Amino acid sequence: MKKLLSILMGLGLVLILVGCASQETATFVQKLDNADFFVTYTYDKNKDTVTKIKTELNQSSEFTMARKENEELFNEIKGIDGVVTSITEKDGKDIFSVEVDLTKIQLSKIKESNSVFFKSLVQRGFLTEDGGKVSFSKSKEAVLQHGYTEQKK
Repeated sequence: MKKLLSILMGLGLVLILVGCASQETATFVQKLDNADFFVTYTYDKNKDTVTKIKTELNQSSEFTMARKENEELFNEIKGIDGVVTSITEKDGKDIFSVEVDLTKIQLSKIKESNSVFFKSLVQRGFLTEDGGKVSFSKSKEAVLQHGYTEQKK
């Protein structure tokens, strides 16, 4: 009886791990002369649904005006549940990062927002809707059309 219970518990753990395995990440990059842009999606590959999007801009610290503009954009979205922003400096580069957890903030709220950052994500297709959810495959297509390339693992 104990052996059977152990086997069933082991199978249960395996099923839980398999269920979690549908989460994938994909990162896209666009390199320009003075800046590198990254877009990273966390998505459920079985449902083709994006659960998180992270954008990152790495640019030379010499661009103080651009830094001020990005700080203003970040202040618009700072404190929204499901949104994490950070500005750091490393090796003479400013790194601007925004992560949006789409399990905490709905796409409809993002679309209704007056935030330039959110409007840009939607207008450029980086958050492309399909049936009320953000479709990874459609968002990926839009990112690639904007000149990004997928980073291979």
